[in-house]
Amino acid sequence: MLHGKAKKKLMSSMVGTLVTPPNELRSSRAEGPWSDLALHSIGWKAFQDLCSQVCEVVLNRPVEVFREAQDDGQDAVFLLPAANNQSFDVGTVQCKHSCDPLKRLRIGDLTVEVKNIEELVRDGQAHTYILMTSMSVDASVASKLRKKLISLGVKKPHVLGKQYLIRAIRSSPRL
Repeated sequence: MLHGKAKKKLMSSMVGTLVTPPNELRSSRAEGPWSDLALHSIGWKAFQDLCSQVCEVVLNRPVEVFREAQDDGQDAVFLLPAANNQSFDVGTVQCKHSCDPLKRLRIGDLTVEVKNIEELVRDGQAHTYILMTSMSVDASVASKLRKKLISLGVKKPHVLGKQYLIRAIRSSPRL
């Protein structure tokens, strides 16, 4: 059994290593390099700006953003070299933001965009269509959304959710 200074020293070192009170340990969770980011808390405009910046960094090309509420279904636009290398294909980015951190993207979330997508495809503005969201995306929903986009005439559909954005942000020093 320890007495005097030895006991105080041991108690002192034990207290120094206890970072979280025991009652809080039950609700704590491990955080890794891909831990969650509070995308739901930044607001829709900041989320659109973030998405355009992620696209610019990942695609390594300029991304154009249009005036709020006057975007005609294009929150951002970028150009990709066409297969013939003589022209460019236009890519459209559409952002879906939610303030609910637990919300998941649903197939119906694309419904309000269908008319805009049809017009963009008709006008050659949606060869590539990227749907980016602050919500989690289930694999089956992403697959169905890509099929829907293809049926609307999009050649290269992408559905990128919260997990993709977190990984892109965490892996890039620019983001």
